[in-house]
Amino acid sequence: MRVKIYYEDTDAGGIVYHANYIKFCERARSDLFFTAGRKFFLPSSHFVVSSLEAKFIKPSVLGDLLEIKTSVLEIKKASLVLRQEIFRIGDINGETKLESVFAMNVTLAFLKDGKPQRLSEELLSFISSSMSLTGENL
Repeated sequence: MRVKIYYEDTDAGGIVYHANYIKFCERARSDLFFTAGRKFFLPSSHFVVSSLEAKFIKPSVLGDLLEIKTSVLEIKKASLVLRQEIFRIGDINGETKLESVFAMNVTLAFLKDGKPQRLSEELLSFISSSMSLTGENL
């Protein structure tokens, strides 16, 4: 998923506000489901973030074009660990760049009625086909 940095994404110094990187990653995870025409929640079932570890590598600024990549690090019975990386692929001057600016590992638990629920085979298949499987760490 690509994101262009607008004024509203930045702080007073024109640098992307740190919490927005996490928002961009959340949008990219949601977009995987939207693009496939799938719901990422059912009436009483959904994913929740149970932990995340973030690394801020380089600042992004007004006008940058970012790309968010998502891959699967680990799949467990009722949770999964994703690696999300954000790369700067362009800037306000139209110059093409490829720089890593942010990375995080996020653990998502799947809950039904507020309790951990085993991931269905259908959901596991979708996750495996939509996101690359890696073994990287932060």
